[in-house]
Amino acid sequence: MNRELYGVLIGLTTIAVSLLPLPLFTLGVGFLSLMIGRELSLSLGVDRLFPLTFFAPLLFFIHPAVGMLYTATLALIFGYRNWDLDTFFKTFFILIYTGFFPSSLLNLREESTYYLLVLLFVVWANDVFAYYVGKKFGKTPFFPKLSPNKTVAGFLGGLTAGTFLFTMLSKEPLLRSLLVGVVVLCSGVLGDYFKSFIKRQLGIKDFSDILGKHGGFVDRFDALLFSAPVFYWLMFRL
Repeated sequence: MNRELYGVLIGLTTIAVSLLPLPLFTLGVGFLSLMIGRELSLSLGVDRLFPLTFFAPLLFFIHPAVGMLYTATLALIFGYRNWDLDTFFKTFFILIYTGFFPSSLLNLREESTYYLLVLLFVVWANDVFAYYVGKKFGKTPFFPKLSPNKTVAGFLGGLTAGTFLFTMLSKEPLLRSLLVGVVVLCSGVLGDYFKSFIKRQLGIKDFSDILGKHGGFVDRFDALLFSAPVFYWLMFRL
């Protein structure tokens, strides 16, 4: 199955889950965290942790303090069990990544299904245009040590397309839409490079191949997860 077909199937599945009633959507986000947690746990050598990542987004959604207590407690348990600071910090990181960031999808869905879908489409537009513009016109890598195939042209192409789409779909004034679009999409790019740094340090191409040429769940949903809390804050808390 080629990259484009995989992308369409991933997109349609994500939209379908986003339209489910909130309790079922919460289960879907828990499953996403579980799959991301599995990939991170196996890659970082804390493989017994990942079943517990299923609960992390719900606890952060209930209240950040509850999520942090869960995170700190499990980090202490796993660190103590191995008597290893490395395991302590890896556990803490995995639970923050699979708890705090996905919980913003729940916050956003609770506020507005429409804007959750808008975020999905805007992030996808950025990804698609960054990929194809970079492939056709890209010459100068942005951060070659992190992602040698990602270029300045690709970044600008994706940012322009995503921001334009957001201004078309947003119900906000034009200037605010432009600013929110740029900040949110740049946050998504940060998530992409954040993930790439971990992969380069581990010496792996993708966290898994479960989604074909899109890699694993960490690889596919990195930009969405990093942009979600920023989008939620800008749209509903600022």
